[in-house]
Amino acid sequence: MPRDSDRTRANILAAAVSEFAARGYAGARVDRIASRAGANKRMIYHHFGGKKAIFQAALAEQLTMGSTTENLVRLWMHEALERGDADIVSLPERRKLAAERIEATCRAQQRGELPACLDPALLTMARLALDAFPLAFPQLVHVYLGNRATSRDFRKAWTGFIADWHGSAPRRRTKPRLRLDRDGIAQAATRPREPRRPDP
Repeated sequence: MPRDSDRTRANILAAAVSEFAARGYAGARVDRIASRAGANKRMIYHHFGGKKAIFQAALAEQLTMGSTTENLVRLWMHEALERGDADIVSLPERRKLAAERIEATCRAQQRGELPACLDPALLTMARLALDAFPLAFPQLVHVYLGNRATSRDFRKAWTGFIADWHGSAPRRRTKPRLRLDRDGIAQAATRPREPRRPDP
């Protein structure tokens, strides 16, 4: 029945997310995915066609959840370690999703919610990095804050910090923001120092 087929596919996909997140693409095994899903390997190949296709589906499922999850960060990390920036899985679809997020950043800049002087693509990537960092390096959260990255208190504090950093709730600044003159700093660093004059 179609309903049973859909349930089997969903179970396989959930099992694949867990397997790839835990072991990466190279370490994942189709038979373990089948065991986790309570299905046989034949059904996996029927629904997805092969290991690479299952990984693509697992990554796509996490990317479309609308938030950065622990499993998604783990998939990214395994992908980076095993593949780097070569042979990126589902690259056209991921570029399309990235373009949509960059466009959302542009609209937020136009509304004055984010700094308009910043490159929207770089700003989008920086915001993504902030979302992913605690899940990628939970040990550093514990070292610096004494909290677990998955704890409710930390997630609440981190979400509020990111909202403030993003500028979603503009506040009146009590101090002027410094604007760094990078060229001036570089010149000052290489300019010969004048000899110190003796005190009179």
